[in-house]
Amino acid sequence: MTHDPHAAERQRYRAALAGLPAIPRIVFLLHSLDCLNYEQIAFRIGEDVGAVERHFATALKHLVREMDGPPQ
Repeated sequence: MTHDPHAAERQRYRAALAGLPAIPRIVFLLHSLDCLNYEQIAFRIGEDVGAVERHFATALKHLVREMDGPPQ
């Protein structure tokens, strides 16, 4: 069995994502994984672009805080 040096990091990332409220998590994933822009996301979730920007900022701040903190 091969040791995966990034397994713990991926687990922390998944846990950080799971700790997000639903809408910021959805916005982050639609933008980051599906490569949708804020206008496309706003249309999909029924909110204005400003709200999408705030949700993305919330998600990003949370993820940075969780990933930069000490390992758990």
